[in-house]
Amino acid sequence: MMYKIKPNDNLSKIAKKFNCTVELLMAFNPTIKNPNHIYVNQLIKIPNLEDVPGPIIITETTDVSLFMNRAKSAIGKGIRYKLGSGGMKPELNLPTADKKCDCSGFVCWVFKISRKTDIPFYQKFGGWIFTDSMEADIKSVSGIFNKIDTPEVGCIVVYGAGNKIGHVGIVSEIKNGKMTKVIHCSSGNDKKYNDCIQETSPTVFNRPDILWGRFTDLI
Repeated sequence: MMYKIKPNDNLSKIAKKFNCTVELLMAFNPTIKNPNHIYVNQLIKIPNLEDVPGPIIITETTDVSLFMNRAKSAIGKGIRYKLGSGGMKPELNLPTADKKCDCSGFVCWVFKISRKTDIPFYQKFGGWIFTDSMEADIKSVSGIFNKIDTPEVGCIVVYGAGNKIGHVGIVSEIKNGKMTKVIHCSSGNDKKYNDCIQETSPTVFNRPDILWGRFTDLI
């Protein structure tokens, strides 16, 4: 998961907070050359449990109900689909200031992050969070989405662009271990409902290359 440096933080305090060592933090954050040279609002990676041998326990602080309520609050607001729009201002009460949004912008807003970010993992993508970079995040051992093998409420479901456009949504209902509803922003929703953000069946995600990822909150 990612951690944002707070005033008066130092690596020793952070290591103690997460039950690891300064050396381990530096190993997972190669841009930190000197343990005394960190700064407020800097984002650093805290190793995930599977990344580290031994009995280190790291808890995820994500409040799933909060995010699900936020996602559902955007349904029925007359937002129209526009590729590349929305998700720039997570402090807004809606994912867009101009009634236009796409799937990545919607998901970023739900998780209260900007689609243009300084999160280290996404710098290789120009600092942008979109379907391809989210897919790469899930496949990696760093970033903000942890790969899960079965869907759960509040996780993302995503596939990358390939030769066409990718898509991402948030799983909102599970039955018998399978996702049965997804909240997502799409051009198809827009054409059908004149409102691009809807909770629907997962039909659009019924394909072999989908991935599920659990969001790890910035704390």
